[in-house]
Amino acid sequence: MSQIREPAREQPPTTLRRQKYIHYSIVLNILARLPVKSLLRFRCVCKSWDSLITSPYFISTHLYINNVDRGDYIVNMPWYVNPSSPPYSNRPVITFYCDHDGFDKIFEFEIPSRFPPYQANLVGSCNGLLCLEFQVWEERWQAASKTAIIYLWNPSIRKLKRLPDIMFDCFFDCFIPLGFAYHSEDNDYKVVKISYYSRRKLEVEVYTSKSDSWRTLEDLDVSLRPKTDDFGFHFSLPIPFFGGALHWLVDIIQGEEKHKTEMILSFDVNNETFEELAVPDRCFDGAGNEFDGKCISLFRGKLALIRLETVGEQSFACVWAIKEYGKHKSWNKPLVVREQYDRFYGLTKRGFILLEDESHISGNGQLEMQKKRKLVLIDPEARCEECFDFQDISFVATFMESLALLDEANVITY
Repeated sequence: MSQIREPAREQPPTTLRRQKYIHYSIVLNILARLPVKSLLRFRCVCKSWDSLITSPYFISTHLYINNVDRGDYIVNMPWYVNPSSPPYSNRPVITFYCDHDGFDKIFEFEIPSRFPPYQANLVGSCNGLLCLEFQVWEERWQAASKTAIIYLWNPSIRKLKRLPDIMFDCFFDCFIPLGFAYHSEDNDYKVVKISYYSRRKLEVEVYTSKSDSWRTLEDLDVSLRPKTDDFGFHFSLPIPFFGGALHWLVDIIQGEEKHKTEMILSFDVNNETFEELAVPDRCFDGAGNEFDGKCISLFRGKLALIRLETVGEQSFACVWAIKEYGKHKSWNKPLVVREQYDRFYGLTKRGFILLEDESHISGNGQLEMQKKRKLVLIDPEARCEECFDFQDISFVATFMESLALLDEANVITY
């Protein structure tokens, strides 16, 4: 769960202080503990309550009080979210299954019809807000370009906000995944875009929800290691937000011998600075095999590195969790899962691993395989697994009901 600071000692709206019979602090204390659905109804009680509930002070207070650690959710979302797009004849929904107790269905929200008819990627989830990216490809002047249409969506209050579109030139621009984070010092939300046009220089653009605009970090000197010939980013999962920073896993190729090393590149959203984090050695040293895949995520409330390794004909999932954030080589002994897999979909705070088991996939053609795909949830300590018959894209993310976006400009109600 994201870090939320206690709201500043501001005064509630003047209209609330004029209340008779019940002191305004008591009213505030009671309302701040109510669920979102009740608060939306109570806006109609009187003007003073409406003024209070929609104020930034109350929204941050409600978020601070209700920021209870409820575990992670498996987020099941349609591949194509437009309600008029086949094969969905009915209104599609996004579903949240909680990992706290038996993975019961906790939340289910209809997809807004305003979303474009393209595949949705979950950039991140924070304080009840989902950041979704829709990629639109175009052919221009014998070169491909991509437009990223990004929405901030609070399904609890049926509000969304479209960010200014950003363009990616596929000839010059490297595809690096967007990051979504909460700026605790300013009580604001940020989307971070990293690009590079040369082999060693990164360019960073940051969107802030309060300003509703993108800006380039002009004075930020972000250079990679000397003699870097090339590098690549791994982003099979949403970019994790932990300790006030976003984290990307990077491969660096150096020197004439093309020596490949790894690092984690972190971006502190409060200070807007980059740092490098060292990664652990491979689990099976000297195996002589390349990794089948790797990514970073959150595992039991800590930043974790996951590598998919093959030794001979056997596959392993190796999970390292960082012991003390910011310490060099501060990694726990890896957790090794001897399971056949196709790809990872996420890790949960309780320690479950969500992956796709290729032994469950059957059928001819992409559409038929998609319908028959099986997601497997593994408890590595109990050595047991549970299969989910999900037919849509799935992620592991945090979620909570909140009033975020309620008071912001340029917000759409649907």
